[in-house]
Amino acid sequence: MSCYTIIKFVKGINMSIRYKDYDLDASSAKSYEKDEWMTSIHISQLSSDGYKAQPFYCKEAFGTKEEADEHAINLGKEIIDGTHPTLKLTV
Repeated sequence: MSCYTIIKFVKGINMSIRYKDYDLDASSAKSYEKDEWMTSIHISQLSSDGYKAQPFYCKEAFGTKEEADEHAINLGKEIIDGTHPTLKLTV
């Protein structure tokens, strides 16, 4: 999976779930110039220090919003579970 920290979205469409005491907020958007969807996942948790969030942005493109949302949620779960090879949670 190729993910990085900055991406440009046309229009955010959010999908949120709760997973292992974390909030996963997926945001998928259609590309400006192409008929493809980009996505990101924000992982948040409420702690004694307040609400902390960490974003992860993917540069992979998907054919549908559903594919982009599914990828983002699965990516968030991998990060939380510690099974993603490069992305780590710091919140």
